[in-house]
Amino acid sequence: MSHSTSEYNELDEPKPAQTSFFLWMNENREKFYEPGMTQADVAKAAGAEWRRMPESEKAKWGQKSAEDKERFAQELSEQRERQHEAE
Repeated sequence: MSHSTSEYNELDEPKPAQTSFFLWMNENREKFYEPGMTQADVAKAAGAEWRRMPESEKAKWGQKSAEDKERFAQELSEQRERQHEAE
């Protein structure tokens, strides 16, 4: 089941980690948007750019993704600890 950010806050669930592509996409989305484009069009344009990107550049985003995964694991552990204490 998919949750919006506000639903994660209400459920006390950590926001899941993002992939390197989505971190990059979120930071660069405006670069690909033109009036009249759908989200699918923007995603296609960004995906094409991502595929052309050198691996060295992708690695930078991979590192950010790894850091986000660590954040998620830590927050999930803390959340489970709080739930266990509440029982």
